[in-house]
Amino acid sequence: MTSVRTVLVDGARLLTDSGTAQVLSVDDSGVGLRYSWGDASTISWADLGTLRSIEDGIAEALSEPLQPVWDGLDEAIRSAALTRLEIVQEIITGYRDGHPAFAREGEPRSPFGPGFGVSEHKRCIAMAKQLNLEAKFDRDLQRRLAEGDLKSGGVSEQTIRRWVREFKRDGLLALIDGRTVRPSKSYDRIDQHYRDAAIKVLDSLDGDRSTISIEEIKRQTEVNLKNSGLAHIKPPERITRQYLSNLKRERGDSTRAQLSRRLRHVSGTKHYPAIRPGQVVAIDATRADNLVYDPYTGKPYSVEILTAVDVATRVVLAIRVVARSANGIEAGLLVYDICRPFSMMVDGTSIGHWRWVGLPEQLDFTQVPVRAGQRLFAPDFSTLQGEHGIPSVLPDAIRSDHGAIFVSKHFRALLDNMGIDLLLNRGGKANDNPHVERWHETVQRALQQIPGYKGRNTSERGRLVSKEPMLTATELEQHLRRFIALDYHRSGHTGIIQPGQEDARVCPLEMWDAMVSMTGRIDVPQRPDLIYQFLPVRWATISHDGVELKNLVYDSPVLADYRSKRVGQFRAQDEKAPFFVDPRDLSRIWFQDPATKLVQPIEWRGIDRTQAPMAAAIVGHVCQRIRERGGNKVLNRNSATRQIIDELTQITEAPVGPKLRRKLTASRLRVEQARVDHGEAQAAQERVHPSPPLRLRPAGRNEEWPNYLLDEEA
Repeated sequence: MTSVRTVLVDGARLLTDSGTAQVLSVDDSGVGLRYSWGDASTISWADLGTLRSIEDGIAEALSEPLQPVWDGLDEAIRSAALTRLEIVQEIITGYRDGHPAFAREGEPRSPFGPGFGVSEHKRCIAMAKQLNLEAKFDRDLQRRLAEGDLKSGGVSEQTIRRWVREFKRDGLLALIDGRTVRPSKSYDRIDQHYRDAAIKVLDSLDGDRSTISIEEIKRQTEVNLKNSGLAHIKPPERITRQYLSNLKRERGDSTRAQLSRRLRHVSGTKHYPAIRPGQVVAIDATRADNLVYDPYTGKPYSVEILTAVDVATRVVLAIRVVARSANGIEAGLLVYDICRPFSMMVDGTSIGHWRWVGLPEQLDFTQVPVRAGQRLFAPDFSTLQGEHGIPSVLPDAIRSDHGAIFVSKHFRALLDNMGIDLLLNRGGKANDNPHVERWHETVQRALQQIPGYKGRNTSERGRLVSKEPMLTATELEQHLRRFIALDYHRSGHTGIIQPGQEDARVCPLEMWDAMVSMTGRIDVPQRPDLIYQFLPVRWATISHDGVELKNLVYDSPVLADYRSKRVGQFRAQDEKAPFFVDPRDLSRIWFQDPATKLVQPIEWRGIDRTQAPMAAAIVGHVCQRIRERGGNKVLNRNSATRQIIDELTQITEAPVGPKLRRKLTASRLRVEQARVDHGEAQAAQERVHPSPPLRLRPAGRNEEWPNYLLDEEA
């Protein structure tokens, strides 16, 4: 097999694509060949191609049409094909080498060959019997049968008849195992220009564009080829579709998967080396994959979940369920929750709420030595009963994405005032904040436990999801907080790995205690008025009839001592006073009395005359409607309260349009949350600074009840 030359002499044996042949003559016109079935022909030198001679049963040359196939075969496959050729040629001619001139000892044997008067069909039956008998004495073959490598060791007469029939039609090529000559699935069959154009189209699927079908990818690829002057390229249809499908599968079938793949090229390979709690706290907002129930309209709606996760320990420090879409005020209040320690009590089958435990019910240090001890948060894994603590911390830095609520002026100013750094992700790189993104996957377990779960996308959504019994937004928040305290914080976290103890399972609270034992106590000083550090401050003038902000007039007896204002009383440049404003509920503002340092509510004058949610979005919508009817002059100090009350009543009782109804639903939730937050703060303030009992002046027997409405309109 070292030479590629074949010497053509009279009587030489050759292997052609039609089987074995003998050279009869060699002259100027070509080569005369006699085939195994007796036919003779002369092949011109131009059509001769490449031939291989047979020496000692080994083919040395091969005709050109068969050469590409034969050269690509393994030696075992070639040997099997030559064995089949011997079988077929012996059946047809009586000689295994296919020619009387090359007869081996004992050939021809009965009943093979045309000289015994036996039909070709019976010859095939006889050959099958002989081959099966030989197989019984082949030890290697029998061992493979016993081990289950082969199902059968023999050859049926139908198979041999098929070999003979196909050999007569296609020659030696028909005797090669068809599985080895089947067209390859190699993508090399596709033109390189086509593959480059397809990759260019698929590279545009990076998560920012909506995903497209294989047909559209194919169309865009062909358009690009046409524009490049390569419209003549027509790749094989089936292998091309497989190639495009494989490319799309690599990039992801959904935009979410495509974005994740793109971010792999820019994401880090190591975690941030946070070594103590509060060093970095990751926060994010995500749409809840559950619908919640609006008790006012009786309809389902969507909410968002704000979460804060400590990077070093994976402890969830705070979570809030807010109306969509969250704003900078609610992001600031999430930081407020981070700074507050909470506790949840389990007593039997009764599970309490998260309650703020930063302020004691009472202080009594009589004959009690004060010691600064360490509070442990690690759970008792033997039972769920008892207290479950949620630690607090004043973060060094907040990690977030470029969401509008996190880059808002209010949120940035809040963090700046508190000395907290804001670490923003790179634009479009969600993987820069992986810890909270991983939490979004974990919280799916909690969301799937309750009705109203709608799935991550429409493909996971059931037809009856909006008809199932649902939780309200407040109940959803309570459920998530219970999940955190009773499940997540008590479970081993695979992201917490101790050097040298990689197999040790540690829960987040155990990691918190371990780190605090090294860094010392990190308790945040608690005050009843802590919440007001997280609210925007508005400066307004205190007049004899109250304070006007955003066309709303607020008044309270608390302001009585400050109506006769003077320049510099609160700030140097004018006589205005600071008020804390919570945009979630404009029915009241908050004023810190300089004399007592207590924060008191200043209520809107019309608070008792409407049931509408007084969120900033609703008040702004009402004022805009009033202006559209008569311009800015319509909203004056004397008529604003009455007109706003009328409009609030109208849009609440008969809201027009789905957009306004969604605003009302979101505003009701925000008002409810605002009153809960301020209720906690006022209750804490009352415990620390109890107010004196209110002295009531006895009324006369015939004293007339005052008409406050007439006083206001006057």
